[in-house]
Amino acid sequence: MLTIKYGTVDTTIDITSAVLEKCVKQNIAHIPAGDEERAYLFTDPVWGKVKLIYINDVSGGYIASTHIFIDLSSNAVFVDEMPAYIRTIYPTIVESIENGKILKKLQQIQAGLKLDGGTFYDEFPEQLMVTRYMTGNEKVLEIGGNIGRNSLVIASILNKVGNSNLVTLESNTEIYKQLLHNKEINLLNFFVENSALSKRKLIQSHWYSEVSDVVKPGYFPVNIMTYADLLEKYNIQFDTLVLDCEGAFYYILKDMPEVLDYVTLIIMENDYWDITQKEYLDSVLIANNFHADYTEAGGWGPCESCFFQVWKRTL
Repeated sequence: MLTIKYGTVDTTIDITSAVLEKCVKQNIAHIPAGDEERAYLFTDPVWGKVKLIYINDVSGGYIASTHIFIDLSSNAVFVDEMPAYIRTIYPTIVESIENGKILKKLQQIQAGLKLDGGTFYDEFPEQLMVTRYMTGNEKVLEIGGNIGRNSLVIASILNKVGNSNLVTLESNTEIYKQLLHNKEINLLNFFVENSALSKRKLIQSHWYSEVSDVVKPGYFPVNIMTYADLLEKYNIQFDTLVLDCEGAFYYILKDMPEVLDYVTLIIMENDYWDITQKEYLDSVLIANNFHADYTEAGGWGPCESCFFQVWKRTL
């Protein structure tokens, strides 16, 4: 028989009936986090004290910051990993819980890092996507490292499990130097390459690059390497791409489709001004058994509604 109590170690009230009356959807009970919301639903048995939820008199109890789900068909309790059927019944709540966990994990990673030349507030959605999806076992090619905000987060996740399979490309030499500096002051183990991935000669001004054999005023020539060059130099079979390369992935994919050969995860910023380039990219990914697993609006241009995306490959 299910028994749910609310209160302190010394004083509790039985809230079983209230939970069953107010907190059940499709035979799944959800007890919200927070003493304020719990007191609103169940009254406050010990005003001014932090209280716990006790289920079937199990010692310890569940603290105020914990969302609790109970499958009433089995009395199974879930507080961390949610089964798919609970996600389906409470999608908004479960998503909010998971977002909070991802944010906390990223903040913990950032707290252990130093960053010169900028702040971690920039490129924040990209860092959250990396934190959400990476386990540490990936072999990562990052195209467009900038000063290393996301690179440092990726390397921290990988290095934690003894993995150094990260190559970061940054084509702007001055920004590359800052990226290399940030890598070194954090004593992280990964590779930084002052090149763009391309078969075409490129010139660049700030973040904007274009194909050209002639260096225009205000531009500088870009070091380039092909995907074959990259594989030969680093001998890493990349399974993950992280892309923030100002729309260049369209040209990379057209010229070097083999970049997808072993890839199962793509974390990207869709910074395209021409929507047909994004449409081409999507068509190639879908043809290669990828699907968009995560989409977030932001940024600018025609891809604003899907500016940040994660694509996964079905094997």
